[in-house]
Amino acid sequence: MAAITNITYSSNHDGTISFYRDPNHYQDERYLTDPTWVKEESKKLLDSVKTIQIPISFDSQAAQIISKIQVK
Repeated sequence: MAAITNITYSSNHDGTISFYRDPNHYQDERYLTDPTWVKEESKKLLDSVKTIQIPISFDSQAAQIISKIQVK
């Protein structure tokens, strides 16, 4: 896997998110030539998923901040 990673997360729709480190690119030649290695690397990625509880005590403050964000 690449040295630089992205943090990917998704909502579980229950007040928690799951997140994991995802490489920003797949440059290793084995991704094209070694299905067994790819399966092992994929398993490592899936095994690294962490789930955390998101506190809701600051929802209104977060909503105020988010409402000010402008995407151009």
